[in-house]
Order: sequence, then structure tokens, then C-alpha cells
Amino acid sequence: MTLALGLYYALLALWLVLLVPAVRISGGARITLWLTIGLGILAVAHEVRMTFFTREAIRIDIFLITVILGGLHVVAAGQLFLRGWRKTGGALGAALSVIALGMGYEIVQAGREGARLTANFNARNALLFEAKFRDRETFERVFGPFAADDKPDLPIGHWQGEDKAAYPRLIVNARGRAWLFYRCSGTECAVGPGGTPLTLAGGGPGGLAWQAELKPNIGEPWRVRITRSGPQGLRLETRGKSVDMVRAPPPIPAASKPRRLSYLGRFAAVACSRAHADVRQVWLWREDERLFAVGVFQTLLHGREARFVTPVVLGEGRRDAAGWRFEWSREGRPHAVFVEIEGVRVTLTLTRPGRGPVRAALSAKPVFSDPAIELAPLSSPEDWTHWFKVVLMVHFTSGHVPPC
Repeated sequence: MTLALGLYYALLALWLVLLVPAVRISGGARITLWLTIGLGILAVAHEVRMTFFTREAIRIDIFLITVILGGLHVVAAGQLFLRGWRKTGGALGAALSVIALGMGYEIVQAGREGARLTANFNARNALLFEAKFRDRETFERVFGPFAADDKPDLPIGHWQGEDKAAYPRLIVNARGRAWLFYRCSGTECAVGPGGTPLTLAGGGPGGLAWQAELKPNIGEPWRVRITRSGPQGLRLETRGKSVDMVRAPPPIPAASKPRRLSYLGRFAAVACSRAHADVRQVWLWREDERLFAVGVFQTLLHGREARFVTPVVLGEGRRDAAGWRFEWSREGRPHAVFVEIEGVRVTLTLTRPGRGPVRAALSAKPVFSDPAIELAPLSSPEDWTHWFKVVLMVHFTSGHVPPC
């Protein structure tokens, strides 16, 4: 129970202090006290219903009840002072002061946490943008292929808008998949390539035209129309705006950072049990005899899309003669995994509370694919660690669990 919730429950119980004065005081003050008591009882009944019989993701009602009930109790405390019930009024006023100060503190802390999460979210977006253009190899792996042999009629390549354009960048690959970048808190975020690929949509005054639907992570697809405006130019129209773009080289640094780590890849095993699949997957990076890992170890429904899966940042493993041991805690209970690498073979032994060790040979057929994990920097273990502290905060991965 958080402090704010405990203070809210204390506020719901304050009407009990008013019962005796409400019986003994007469006149208008008595009406005020009974009104406060009545609304307090209704608030308690409402809270019981919401807690035990209703599922609500956002409890805006708590804020409204706090403001209304708190205000009525302040008026009631004033009435008690005026009618000679100074000790009761003082106790009620002191309780209200403690509740107000506590809730004020919680609001300030929530504001600070919100600011921290916002800053982290902005830093995450900046890291992801920079990582996609880290070097030519990464750029082509993320956005490619760009060979135009099979579809020469597509506007393949990297296109750039004006400095202050709402949509500063467009990338189209040889399969017709497009990424449209928009400005977000000092960096650029992209929508796509989910949705539909580019298809011909007739011609315009300048030449060919294409259309597509680009699917964002949240919300309705963006309907995009692109028209050739010259040999090296395009006009893009979407969401009521149009932007002129020209072909330009991608923003890849002239010199990339040296690589101290090598990315070994994704390795997974699936063990079936009736309607469920026990999924074990690791992403591995290596620097000489040091091994770094991120993993997913969950029991999921097989043949279904698994969403909101939380990856575990295992960090650096502890080396021994046979392999590397990684340990972490989930809900206060210890977990461990032991990874062995022999050539291209990867074997994993998972130990969970209440179960014996389970050993499995992993294949290079992953269940989950996640750019936020796979774009981790290879420059140094320090950069790798910083990446996952920022990028995986409040992050979920998803994938299709194969049928058994």
C-alpha cells in the first residue's frame, strides 16, 4: 500500500470522528456534520465496490473524492470550533493537515518520477535513433535491402525534408517498406514499417505516385501518399500535411566507434506441455572471455501471439571452466541460468524456485525479435550496460509462440 493510498483510506474513515458531535450539536452545524458523514459513508461504499467488484485502470474518482470529502471535513472542523468542540475540531484539523501534507509530498514525488521517466523516454528515443544510423552495416540491416533490381519503380532510398519540416526523413527499401520519421523531443521517431507496403497509385503532374498505410505502435494507421516531383525529389502527404523531400545520404557518422563486443545472436528453445510452451530465449554478446546476456524465460500459450513480455537484463555472466552463470531475482525469488558455448552450439540450463535444473540445446530460431535489444552498442561493456538501463525501462517485447 502506498502512502497516498493509505492517506486516502484515512480520509474515508474521518467521518467516524463526527458521529458524537452530530448527535449533540443542533442547528445548521448539525446539518453540515450529517452531510459530511453521509457523503463519507457513500465514499466508503463506493471504494468497496471499486476495490472488490470493478476493474478500473485509472482511478480518477480517487482525486475527486479526496477534494470533495477533504473540503467538507475542513468546513466541519470549522463548525466544531465555532460550537465549542475545540478538542474534536483540533484533532480533525490536525488529521486533515497530516493527510494534506502527506498527499502533497506524494504529488511532488510523483511529479519528480514523471519528469525522470519523461527524461528517460526522451533519452531512449535519442539512443534508438542514433543506433539505427550507427554505421552503414547497421543502417542496411535495419532498413534494407536497397537493391532495386526487382522493383525499379519504387522511390527506394533515403529522403530528407527541410530543417523545420514536420516529417524530416523518409526511408523506402526495395520491398516497398517505408519508415516515416517525425520530430519528438529533440530527436526523431519513426512510424513504420508495419501496415502495408508502397503500391502504385497512378501518376501526378511530376510523375509516379504511391500510397501506403504505416502502422504506429499505438493508434490508427497513417495513410501516406508519395508523388514524384522531379528526378531527385518527392512530395509526401499525410495527416493533413505535405512535405517536399530530396534524395540525401543517411546521417551515418564518417567514423564509427571501435567494437569491443561481438553480437552472437538470438538463441531459443521451446518445451511444450499441453496448451503451454515454456520459452527460453537469450540474446548473447561476447568480449574475449566475458559474456553478456538478455533473456526471456516464461511459460506462454503455444500458437498464440505473446504480448507484454518483459525481458530480463542478465548482464555479465560469472565465468567458470564450462560456461557462464547468470543470476537474477524475480518477485524476491532467486533464478539462475548457465550458458555453455561450443562452436556454434549454445546450451542453457535454467534453475527456478521449486524446480530442478532444466537443460536445453538452443537453436538460432528465435521466438522474440526486438530491435531495442538487438541494436545494443558493441563499442564497450559500459555502453552496453548504459543502453539497457535506458532503453528497457518500462519496455515489453512481443512475438508469436510456435504451435506445439
